[in-house]
Amino acid sequence: MGNKEIDTGQSLFEEFPPVSREEWEKVIEEDLKGADYRQKLKWETGEGINALPFYRREDMDELEHTRPVPPPDKEKNEWQICQPIFGQDVTRANETARNAIERGAEALQFQFHVQRTEGGLGGDLQGTAIQSQKDFRELLNKVALEDVTLHFDSGLGTPVLMALLHNELKQRNVHPDSVQATFLYDPYSYIAIHGQLPKPEGRLLDEAAQMVSFCDQNLPGVRCLGIDGRTWHEAGATITEELALALATGSEYLAKLSEQDCPVDAIASRIHFRLPIGSNYFLEIAKFRAARVLWEKVVEAYKPDEEKSSQTYIHGETSRWNKPVYDPHTNMLRTSTEGMSAAIAGCDSITINPFNLSYQQPDEFGQRIARNSQIIFKEEAYLDQVYDPGAGSYYIEMLTDKIAAAAWQQFQEIEKQGGIFKALKHGTIATVIRGSVEKRNRAIAERGRIFVGINQYPNPDDRMADKFDSEYRAVSLKESDRDVEIDQGRIVNSLADQFEAGAQLGDVIPGLFDHGKQLFRNIQPYRGTDAFEQLRLATERHPETPTVLMLPLGDRKMRKARSTFAANFFGCAGYDIEDPLGYENIEEAITAVKEQQPDIVVLCSSDQEYTELVEPMCKQLQSLDKQPIAVLAGDPGERIESYMEAGIEAFIHRKSNVLETLKEFHQKLGIELN
Repeated sequence: MGNKEIDTGQSLFEEFPPVSREEWEKVIEEDLKGADYRQKLKWETGEGINALPFYRREDMDELEHTRPVPPPDKEKNEWQICQPIFGQDVTRANETARNAIERGAEALQFQFHVQRTEGGLGGDLQGTAIQSQKDFRELLNKVALEDVTLHFDSGLGTPVLMALLHNELKQRNVHPDSVQATFLYDPYSYIAIHGQLPKPEGRLLDEAAQMVSFCDQNLPGVRCLGIDGRTWHEAGATITEELALALATGSEYLAKLSEQDCPVDAIASRIHFRLPIGSNYFLEIAKFRAARVLWEKVVEAYKPDEEKSSQTYIHGETSRWNKPVYDPHTNMLRTSTEGMSAAIAGCDSITINPFNLSYQQPDEFGQRIARNSQIIFKEEAYLDQVYDPGAGSYYIEMLTDKIAAAAWQQFQEIEKQGGIFKALKHGTIATVIRGSVEKRNRAIAERGRIFVGINQYPNPDDRMADKFDSEYRAVSLKESDRDVEIDQGRIVNSLADQFEAGAQLGDVIPGLFDHGKQLFRNIQPYRGTDAFEQLRLATERHPETPTVLMLPLGDRKMRKARSTFAANFFGCAGYDIEDPLGYENIEEAITAVKEQQPDIVVLCSSDQEYTELVEPMCKQLQSLDKQPIAVLAGDPGERIESYMEAGIEAFIHRKSNVLETLKEFHQKLGIELN
């Protein structure tokens, strides 16, 4: 080889003869002993599609979505590093924002949620406490608005923040063309969560139409209509349901606002997607790619005048649904892979949430790790240097097509009902999502879906009850002594005038909300780990932590496997686990029980040896002054009744519903669940 010249004109692939699909499948069939791999190895994702273990070039021939999917005006896979800004105090939020920009952030995300209780006085505000023009000015003090994209999680308070931004640009003499921002105005998400209209539908549509017009005239770089896919995701929807509902929201804007005499191009140019990034790495890459393809299809149906109107802005944000409280540092791994999938998928901007967001207001360490993950993606992994990195991967292309097809079918079902508003009104969306929630929760409870540190491989010594902190505390709205009246016919301009004249947030909120009497079936955001975490928290708050003693006897291999399984099982409830190497006989095991006085003992051995061990072991346990709950590790099969008659109170094995079984143990031990 040392003296052999290399023919650079020869393809290296010529060294390897092609292998046909039939040859591959023959080898797979032999390995599976004749089983059909399409059934045996099919991945039932739980996300609305199923996938096979491999795909080949010929599978691409019938696909619709094999072209690159990022916007054609991009020369490479560029995205903005977005940092969420937490905390209420505007001065502190400003310091955090400036620090983030100095350390690599290219966009800022602010939380601003206002609500007014029907029939009540005042209201409350969660997020950064922007209550006046002065507060808004302080929030963005020394932030170069021309260089940083602003993302506002503003909900129904969007007209307020648009007015404040408009005034700020005028005060600074900044040209609006140079400012980029998004406002997450999504009334359909509000209806889904709160179960009622914040104001009559006609007023909502008129407000949205006015905001589109205001942006056309005053804020050309602003996208004021949001599509909040996080709502559906965090309520338990599958990927295909999430995408279908996001498309339905966008279609509703296009349909209803065009009836308000808004041009389709103007509406489409004000829409952006805020989509969550889940933990299914390849599926999430495919989801974002499918979103662009399908949105283009939706917009084209409304016949825009300009081709670029079908392009959209997609902001990816790491999911909160799958971020546990316990063993929180594992969330760094989750957010890193999620952020990577969004980057590969071609998002325009990405928020990686801090690892500790689930239980406290993130500190500087959590924010730095989250921000630096994206910097590594760019500066070390060079994920921003390749146009559409996922293109050409048969697997990703197939997943993109499958997700697109399934989501499109579900979107069409919503459209047949008259659109997302009518589907919410009829309760069909809530019904579909609750069906998905039941499947997800069952999979988590039975450990078909694994959360490391929660329902599998827990750290029983982890204590979190005293570490909880509210990520946002609600504050009362401030009011001035002014007599404020909002002109509903020019709502953003009117708000801008009022704030410039000194109005406070509490003065204008009554004009933004007018709750109707009609109630809708709502959905509930939650985290997938909630149920297991409630078990752990209840254990922590109990006066004494229950102890579990393993009783490994007999066959060394089986007793070790089953004691490890049982320790993992009861560790999910936060019990103290004692897992000795093993005992030589029943007498030695009983001596250990007498010494340690456990609340639960778990007999760990082989199925064959159980027939000889169960009865004498139970007799010995029943003779003790303090009798522990006797558990057998393994499926007893036909012997269940005889073992229970002997004194075994519970059986734990791979078919067990871990969550429900642990709830039963809580009840036996007197541990109260909230």
